[in-house]
Amino acid sequence: LSSNRVAHGYIFSGPRGVGKTTTARILAKCLNCVKGPTTTPCNACDACVTISQGSSTDDVLEIDGASNRGIEQIRELRESAKYAPARSRYRIYIIDEAHQITKDAFGALLKTLEEPPPHVVFMMATTEVQKIPAPILSRCQRFSLRPISAELVFKHLQDICRKEKIKVEEAALADIVRFVEGSLRDALSLLDQALVFSPDGITATTVRELLGLLPLELIQEISGIIQAGEPAPILNAVNDAVKGGVDLTQLAKDLQAYYHDLMLTKAGVEDAFKVNNPAAKAKAAEIDFPTLERNIRLIARLLDDMRNSETPRALFEVYALRLGQKSMDPRVILERLEKLSAQAPAPAAPAALPPQTAAWRAPAQATPAWSKPAPAPAVTSVPTPTPDMSGAPREREVPAVAREAAPPAPVVSGANDPQSILDAWSDFVADVAQTKMSLGSALEDARISIENNRVVLTFSRTFNLETFQRSTDVLRPIMSRHFGGPASLDARLDKTPPKATAAVPAAAAPARPTPPADTPDSFVEVKADELNGDAQRALKHFPGVVKKERK
Repeated sequence: LSSNRVAHGYIFSGPRGVGKTTTARILAKCLNCVKGPTTTPCNACDACVTISQGSSTDDVLEIDGASNRGIEQIRELRESAKYAPARSRYRIYIIDEAHQITKDAFGALLKTLEEPPPHVVFMMATTEVQKIPAPILSRCQRFSLRPISAELVFKHLQDICRKEKIKVEEAALADIVRFVEGSLRDALSLLDQALVFSPDGITATTVRELLGLLPLELIQEISGIIQAGEPAPILNAVNDAVKGGVDLTQLAKDLQAYYHDLMLTKAGVEDAFKVNNPAAKAKAAEIDFPTLERNIRLIARLLDDMRNSETPRALFEVYALRLGQKSMDPRVILERLEKLSAQAPAPAAPAALPPQTAAWRAPAQATPAWSKPAPAPAVTSVPTPTPDMSGAPREREVPAVAREAAPPAPVVSGANDPQSILDAWSDFVADVAQTKMSLGSALEDARISIENNRVVLTFSRTFNLETFQRSTDVLRPIMSRHFGGPASLDARLDKTPPKATAAVPAAAAPARPTPPADTPDSFVEVKADELNGDAQRALKHFPGVVKKERK
């Protein structure tokens, strides 16, 4: 209007109640005002008054696109557009719900939009602009109207109540604004209904009853029972709610909105309605962010499941019990594990027994079978403990006197001496298992041997080999205690089971079952460098393989 560049076609799109038709009327007044075209219509002349009242029947025509959607109605519109305006500057057509016009009718309107008479302006309002054909969109100026901010709607309702001298609680207005989600028309309609429902004054309780929302006190009570986490009170609370006629779907929605408000309050997000609620702040301080986030996600899943469930009450009760379970964010667990790993002191060497107990010291305890290395090949192996038929491990041939004098965790000097490493290997594996069970199990799978004067660990499973390779920080201090310093160990993968040696009878040492080799399935392994940061951190503490489904 300021630059005198008035188009012949406009499209106003956006959600309901945000002012599409109102904007079209304002633009029509700007064009047809006796002082116009102007950006400040007088609102006093005949054109302005009739347009504001929606009573203009000659030059500004408002058409309902839902009831005038056929090709015959559009043809009549085209014929009437040929005539000059009776009293005003422009002949203006405001078409509401324009997306409901049929495809053929839009085709008939297209020619008029391409070459309109100079005195005609079309204004179309729609909530579904994607249904307007592209040729129509390309010939109109399009304006997308956003939902009105909650602050503006709240302030506007406050101004109306003050001018009309209506007694209303701010919490009641806040509930109305939350419910309409940016639609001012819906907000004004609800305010009128609330005034009829409660003429002596609008309260939060009456508004919640009008909107079908549950009383806030009930929501707070049930939330507190869920937070306590006791199954019996939770199920009794749900039962009492059902007996009281509470709709469980509405209860779930209100609980989700309640947790959302607590999360925003806890984060210090400014209240758009300027309603000070000390109780909400105190409640938000009791629940941490991960719990609030989990509760909102669980309730969203509950609402989705309840739509297709034949037993919504049972489903609600199960989810209510899950909401009451204590949980911790996996990221917090990883952070604690990392701190513990960094702060964990090396296990202290066993204290020497008092002199008076030396006479009755029992022989050294045999290391449990799960922490023993597997039998080594005959060519390069050194005899290691092997289980007998009863499951008890067989120890190396060591004189009884020497066994009695040996300390439980001997420290062997010479970290680079392969034979010294072999001699201390059983105790080393047992010590590793006490520090980290998964790593001890991985070392149990290894066959230890000497090749070219080097100690070689042969693993039968990829998982155990990777566990060993990732555990340098854990192994280094234990090696220092047992081998006198970091030991040089070679590791390799060999999935073929070891051959039985002639030195051990088959009956006395049955072949150890070899884990089955990886077989093709519907999942494929994901490389470590392709995982996100949290998954990589988790693998450091829970060694494993991440797989995804094959496409």
